[in-house]
This record gives sequence, C-alpha cells and structure tokens, in this order.
Amino acid sequence: MTSRLIKGLLFDLDGTLLDSAPDLTAALNRVRADLDLPPVSVAAVRKGVSRGAQGMLELGLPGVSGADLAQAKSDFLHHYAELGCSHSEAYPGIEVMLQMIEAVGMPWGIVTNKYESLTLPILRSLGWDQRAGAVICGDTAAAAKPSPLPVLMAAEQVQLPASQLLMVGDDLRDIEAGQAAGCSTAAVAWGYGEADQFGQDVADYIFMKINQMHDFIKQIIDASDGDQSQQVQRDQNPPDQDSEPDTLSSACR
Repeated sequence: MTSRLIKGLLFDLDGTLLDSAPDLTAALNRVRADLDLPPVSVAAVRKGVSRGAQGMLELGLPGVSGADLAQAKSDFLHHYAELGCSHSEAYPGIEVMLQMIEAVGMPWGIVTNKYESLTLPILRSLGWDQRAGAVICGDTAAAAKPSPLPVLMAAEQVQLPASQLLMVGDDLRDIEAGQAAGCSTAAVAWGYGEADQFGQDVADYIFMKINQMHDFIKQIIDASDGDQSQQVQRDQNPPDQDSEPDTLSSACR
C-alpha cells in the first residue's frame, strides 16, 4: 500500500462517478426494437457498461456479428448521443465528495474511455465541465486506458506529477493505466467492473462503499494540510546559515 502524499485525484466516469447504465440500456433497447427484439433490463447488461458500446452490444445482441454488428454499433452510439444524460445520475455521495475536494482547492479530473462527443455534453448537463481540472476522453490522447497516456495528459492539465495523484476507477483498465503512469490507485466496488478482478494487491486501495472513499479523502486533505503547515513552519524558521552543522549528531544517527 502506498504512503505517498496525494495532492489531486483523477476519476474514471462511468461506474465511478456516474451511473450511466440507464441511458446506455435505453440506447441498446432502441437498437433491439429496430431488430424486433424485446427490451432488456438494466440489470441484464449492467456489467457490459465498463466495456463501452462493444460490451453492451455483446450482452444485448448475442449472435449478431459482422456488418450487422457494425451497423448496430453505429445506431447504438447515435441513440446514446440523443439520450445523453436523460436518466444517468451521479452516484449518491459523489457530489458531496467533489465539493469536499473543491473546498480545499485540491484539483480533480476525469479520465474516461468514452468519446469526447458523448462525454462533454454529459459533463455540461451535470455542471462538471467547468469544475474538472482535466477531462481526457477515449479519443483525446493517442491511446485510451489501459495506456498511461490519458492519465499522464490529465496530470499535465491539473499541473501535478502523476506520483502525487490518485487514479480512481471501477475497472481493471483504470488501475493499470494509473499504475503505468506512476499514480497511486484506488478501485471502487460500486461500479460495473467484476469484483473478482481486484485482488488484494491489484490496487493500492479498494473502496467497497462511497463513504469509505469520503473518509479516505478526508485523510488525504488532513495529510495535505499537515504537509503545508510543516512547510510554512520551515519557511518561517529557516536554518541559521552561520551556524556550524551538528556533525556529531549527524554521524551518530
């Protein structure tokens, strides 16, 4: 488990901050209706959300392949763009957490594999587009997660080294991307990823419930405040430049 000082946070979007399964399922059901298929429930395809359109279609349209699957994917993305944030909501407690982070001036950002054309309208609907210090989408960087490139791009935008950031997500790709970039990592269990993908040593931290993440962020804030207080104290009490070093004490430590 890491003990590095964390000064900022990066979040995956779907399954971490946002429950987008209702709108994604509605888009899938429009495709199914075009194919004269009955609707499916959110619960039936929820686990496909973390794998994007491909994952949703694999669960929602089994047996469809080739040109038919390509057309279904195009239709699905069109329907999802129309729906946007019609039924999606931030998970309970997420908004409070973001306000807690912002209250102390700690930067945060979003790193998602969802395309910009789909992500940005959703963030505007939630009011997050002007609050996040970084928004990196699946087509923003040269590669998407699990590549570290989008995480490193987000680190640059929030103006912190990756080593001082916590990457939070519900899918193994989030953790792998964060680790490859040099971030501390946290896996969350309330999203769409399979619980058994997170072994005890996969991520630095695992949060089963949002209130656990709240408590951890309070600890991060307290640790950051303590570090700043120590720096102020050092600045106010600089070492005496004319004094001789305590060579005996240094040698004996």
